[in-house]
Amino acid sequence: MRFILVRHAQSEWNQRGILQGQRESGVSARGLAQIEALLDALDGFPIEAVLSSPATRALSTAHAVAQHHAAQLRIDARLHEQHLGEFQGMMIQDMLRLHPQAGSALLAGDIDLIPAQGESARHAGERLYHALLDYAQALPGETACAITHGNTLAALLWRLHGADPSVPFSRYSPVNGSFSLIDVQNGEMHVASWGHATHLLAAGCL
Repeated sequence: MRFILVRHAQSEWNQRGILQGQRESGVSARGLAQIEALLDALDGFPIEAVLSSPATRALSTAHAVAQHHAAQLRIDARLHEQHLGEFQGMMIQDMLRLHPQAGSALLAGDIDLIPAQGESARHAGERLYHALLDYAQALPGETACAITHGNTLAALLWRLHGADPSVPFSRYSPVNGSFSLIDVQNGEMHVASWGHATHLLAAGCL
């Protein structure tokens, strides 16, 4: 089965440099343009199901894709963003000022950093990984689109590219509104391609 993994369109907090984690923030004006560009980019894919994080910013993208392809939408908390604990709702510069060591490690892409009251990116990537394996067994058809988040998706891509502890997971951070192609066959998951964003560039909303 092929999964089209999408990082949700830009949110207002993305635009303002506020750490979201599992807090809520609506889609920005640029995000709305990214959704339109994404719909055009996904026109050629036979999407038969849409999966989404329960976050509003993900659901805004997911509802548009599901409606465009007349596909069933399923909401799954395993697709949610990494829980950033006490960092959630902070400006990035405030996190670095108040928590210089942990904040710097987060921005450097430490896969195992656990913010106080939060979870590691590794854990977030693992729950996405297992969700996709489950859906590969349960969903009919051959193509599904899953709307998730930056750190969660980056952690999954890090794992699928070899899980090298010397490589920051943030190397695989996708931009808002971009998509990656992941194939699951016989219980094995592989990256076909990742970080597709030319549709955003063409539309002027990268």
